[in-house]
Amino acid sequence: MGRDGKGGFLSPFISTSSVVGSGERCTEARSSAGGTEAMPVTVPNPFDEDTPLDRPSPEGGNPFLEDEVEGKREPLGSDAKRRGTLEKIANLSPFWKGGKSLLGVLGAPEKRRGRRKSEDVSLLSLGRKKDGAEEDGGGPGGGVKRLSFLWLGAGGGTPGNRSQRESMVEVVPEKNEVNREPEKVREPLSVLEILRLVQQRDLRSADQHMMELEAECDGQVSPAGVKSPGRQAKDVTLLYEALMKEMWAVVDESLGYKGKHLKLDEVIGVIQQEEAREGPPGPRNMRGQWVEAVGRSVEQRLKKNLEGKMGSLPSQADRMKRTVVEDLTAVKNYLVCAYPRDFEVFRIYLSAYHRCTAEWLSAAAQRSLETNDIYFILDFNSNIYCRDVLSRQEISPLVNPSELGPLLSREMRTALEQQYTNLVQNRVSQRLEEELRVEQERWSHDFHNDEFVSNFSSRIIQIMKSHVDRAPLINEGFGMMVSHTCLSCFLEFLHSFHKTVERIYSEQDGPIGTTDNFICRITNIVNCCPPFREFATRMGQLDKTQGAELLHQSEGTLDRIVSLGTRGICDLVLHDLKPFCRKLLGRRWLSNSDVCDGIVSGLAEYVVTLRRLSLGPYQATVSELHRRVLLEYVRPLIQGKMSCTTSRTRKRAANKLREENRHIVQIFNKLESPQAVLDQVIPRLTEILVLEDTASIQMEVGMLVSDFPDFRKRHLSSLLDVRGLWDPSERHQILGVLHDLEGADALPPCRGAVGFFSEISITHDTHCIHVSLSRASQFGRRTLGLFSRHRRITSNHAGGGPSPGEENTQL
Repeated sequence: MGRDGKGGFLSPFISTSSVVGSGERCTEARSSAGGTEAMPVTVPNPFDEDTPLDRPSPEGGNPFLEDEVEGKREPLGSDAKRRGTLEKIANLSPFWKGGKSLLGVLGAPEKRRGRRKSEDVSLLSLGRKKDGAEEDGGGPGGGVKRLSFLWLGAGGGTPGNRSQRESMVEVVPEKNEVNREPEKVREPLSVLEILRLVQQRDLRSADQHMMELEAECDGQVSPAGVKSPGRQAKDVTLLYEALMKEMWAVVDESLGYKGKHLKLDEVIGVIQQEEAREGPPGPRNMRGQWVEAVGRSVEQRLKKNLEGKMGSLPSQADRMKRTVVEDLTAVKNYLVCAYPRDFEVFRIYLSAYHRCTAEWLSAAAQRSLETNDIYFILDFNSNIYCRDVLSRQEISPLVNPSELGPLLSREMRTALEQQYTNLVQNRVSQRLEEELRVEQERWSHDFHNDEFVSNFSSRIIQIMKSHVDRAPLINEGFGMMVSHTCLSCFLEFLHSFHKTVERIYSEQDGPIGTTDNFICRITNIVNCCPPFREFATRMGQLDKTQGAELLHQSEGTLDRIVSLGTRGICDLVLHDLKPFCRKLLGRRWLSNSDVCDGIVSGLAEYVVTLRRLSLGPYQATVSELHRRVLLEYVRPLIQGKMSCTTSRTRKRAANKLREENRHIVQIFNKLESPQAVLDQVIPRLTEILVLEDTASIQMEVGMLVSDFPDFRKRHLSSLLDVRGLWDPSERHQILGVLHDLEGADALPPCRGAVGFFSEISITHDTHCIHVSLSRASQFGRRTLGLFSRHRRITSNHAGGGPSPGEENTQL
């Protein structure tokens, strides 16, 4: 539709009779003028008030026909070839489209308009239009053709054109009214228009137009018939890049959006449209790219949470745990409902968070780490992540930990475990040496038992306990590695500790001037051994493969340390009891009780000191002290310091031994000695000493050997000499019991102290002459007895010996 000179619209319909009539009138006017050009005649306005509207038309048609003809004469010229016809005007009309004009004339077949193209990639991103498009008028033909067409169709733009067009509309046949409305065919959008849809996030509609454009590109021919596949392919690529950029921006925004994102349905629609296309997904696998976009979104979110925030590794892990739990909770509450079920949105997001957490933990493991940091990484991989993230009540119903796997690879976990054990070994060895050196400096000062309380054992154990306790929480193999390492370090420490105790004991062998300080140090040393033993046993149980040998060596070293301590304490106690022990079985022993009272009172003084020992060292010390005190009693008897040749003397000596043994038993019962069998050694010896029947003596010897298997023939032979049993046959029968017991296949189990009689040495051997002159033997012994008695009486009168009523037990 054109415009007239005054801006009014020209009528799209022109009357045939009006056009023909005007042509004839123009010819007559030229001829009347004598072949000269006539001046233009002013045409009156038909709508003027002076012009009657009901004037009849000269030819029965338009009453304004003469004016129109004259008004059109000047622009059309005098040539008859410029006469307008209906066909020419219709063909030049801008309303000719699709083979038919608005007048209802059918033409050529309909042709689709070509797609507008972009000229520059940069203009696509800016959304600008093609330069000069507005000025040229758009479409084929341009503004110049439109103006010429308006000139031909409107008759030069004279004021009477509007009425002429209106008259032309009136004569259109009614049968063509149905063809006035053109068929609505959706025109393809240009690249800029599609880009505008993308920028407005009308993503589904933009994707439809892009698929059409891509189909044209695949067809290699544009609708206009111009081959340009390269340019169209580039346009398609750029449009899809812009589309996916907006899609993934929506995905990124939806993660932090508390609710359903308004444009998330557009993203889902595009993915479903692309999947509905025929053929393979190809390079634009929207579902796969959506998964990658989710991963990038999660990575950026976690990186933003940790970026620029310094702190220890546990603090960073706490922030990450909090972010992961909050985001996965939001995914469960909002995004799971927004996506279709086949998207498995929670599993995709959980896998993305798991992967990002694993990357962060692996990057942290590559740093230069201390022992605690390495353990934290191992603990986070094995326990913390599962406990504080995957097992949270908010998300645990949707989580399957077996599908995710561990955060660290097996190789990296093994490397970290080995690095941790190496650091533990170096650190523990260094700290144990430092603690031993500090403790030695404390021992150099003078302390008393009530002032010096050492926490040496607790400090030593605490150095290793933190590693041994928490290592099995990672896994059993790691616990075995750490326990073996700590047990090795502990064994080296015990060797150094043992050498230190030996040096202390060797220094104490000199003057006994600092007895209290020595006992104080020994007490604190041996009190460390029970907790050391318990801790070593625990470490050995954790390391079931190689811990048995190390545990055995550790226990042996601890036994030696306790033995040194107990021997040192017993030496001090017996040093104080030595003056009384020298008088045992002496001249005045049978007649007074000073020896026994001194021994018992001396032991009572050490009861409080011994009670400060721990249970294990205390029992070992009391057992050793009990054994050594009884040895002091038994040694003079076995070595023949006393001779009881008469029955009366043997009974008096046996009663005295039983009485003093009863006092010793009481004091050691008060000390709770575990060696109760030692209380039977003196009663058994006294029974052998006083019994007259050989069979009874044999029975007592058998019972003594069952309690003390180290009782030998030399001990029994010396005891028979003390009681004055010289008969060879009886001696042979009694000594034969030991011979039979030594040759027995199965000896009874030892219930007494091992090595009790073995420490009693025999200084002389008694040899019996096997002769049949028994009478001569008895006469000789009787004679020698009388002679010796007469000699003693004489010496006593001369030197002031014992009174005549007192019996001397010495031979």
